Amino acid sequence: MIDPLVIGLNKEYIATNDKKSENPTIWIIGCLDSFTQSKLISSFANFSIKEGVPMVEQKVLSEHPDFGIVRSGLKGFRNFGKVEFKTIKTTMFGQDIEVVDDIILKMIPLDIIHELASVIWRGNQVDEETRKN
Repeated sequence: MIDPLVIGLNKEYIATNDKKSENPTIWIIGCLDSFTQSKLISSFANFSIKEGVPMVEQKVLSEHPDFGIVRSGLKGFRNFGKVEFKTIKTTMFGQDIEVVDDIILKMIPLDIIHELASVIWRGNQVDEETRKN
């Protein structure tokens, strides 16, 4: 049996290089719904079939895809200096949603953006144990 995604359920995450800290930053991350994740995938590349062969052409992006993932999946934090978490309302892929304000994203170190994006992205995948069953 495959369990459904629990949209709206958040989990706490501590970055790998922060786990031994006395006062680590706690990142609160949510699950990307399948619609948003598929739209993010389609924003990375153009997919087509030419003469029966699947073709993938990477789009020229104005920013790394991880920013879109974190913008959509980061739901808050604690112990990130004196920074206050802030979201803005926007329309993404035809849906009105709240996303992390770019002012906040600019303050998060790039290696943490990449790590958070990886964790957020995996939150919408069937794990190996579920796949075996």
